[in-house]
Amino acid sequence: MPSATSPTPRTVVHGSSRLVAYDFGAHLSSWELDGRPVVWCSEAAVLDGSKAIRGGVPVCFPWFAAGPDGSLSPSHGLVRTTSWHRAAARDTEVWAWTVTDEDVAGSPGVEHLPGPFRLRYAVSLPTPAEHPSLRLDLEVTNPGAEVLPVEVALHTYLAVHDVLQTQVLGLEGAGYLDKTTGRRGRLQGPLRIQGPTDAVVDSPGQPHVEVVDGDRRLVLETQGSTQTVVWNPGPEQAAEMSDLQDDAWPGFLCVETAATGDRGLRVPPGATHTVGCTITVHDTPGRRG
Repeated sequence: MPSATSPTPRTVVHGSSRLVAYDFGAHLSSWELDGRPVVWCSEAAVLDGSKAIRGGVPVCFPWFAAGPDGSLSPSHGLVRTTSWHRAAARDTEVWAWTVTDEDVAGSPGVEHLPGPFRLRYAVSLPTPAEHPSLRLDLEVTNPGAEVLPVEVALHTYLAVHDVLQTQVLGLEGAGYLDKTTGRRGRLQGPLRIQGPTDAVVDSPGQPHVEVVDGDRRLVLETQGSTQTVVWNPGPEQAAEMSDLQDDAWPGFLCVETAATGDRGLRVPPGATHTVGCTITVHDTPGRRG
């Protein structure tokens, strides 16, 4: 159920990293390195628990957007507006949370649940290496007796200097659906943002995706997903969003670790499937990020 009281932010500072998260939606709202955002959050985001937080990393489950046939509500499923339970952290985890189908009982849209589920979500700062990184892991467990068909996405908002000058590498040659036009095609080169963008790119396995932003590269390495969704609303759609400032859209690009539609997950009874993503920051020589 949506939070009855305003969620309390949780903040951790570890070396050059500063993380802010909420139990509401198990929502990592921001990750900064030396004061500069890597995971971006809208300055106009609603943080009182009345609606999903704009920015950060919303957890989309058990459907994405309005679901495979476009008829499901609320958008992006039930768990991003539910208060999750804190769980014991493991290894390099900063935070961990759990939520089950029982926690969303009575929520709008609960009648569309495909079956019982248990989720565990964790945010980690891996052991320091040459480049700073952040790890996100969502474990989807099916406690039921039937296959659990679900859509999943880690809807990551990445901070960029200028989205119109940003390139997404590593998806060249992949098939994709352009949801702004309804057309399917194949990426012939780097994905460049030239206006409103909503591309669902087939990327099974463990894709290595790079977001090149002039003075830094953000490298995303994923597991357990089947797609990469690249989204930016552009100016007209941004102007219609009350929780997004009109001039904020050039400062972020969503690059989402996802499994949706006919490439969604089918979790066998008693099994657990993990969808994860590591974000590593590489600075261009001579610049700090």
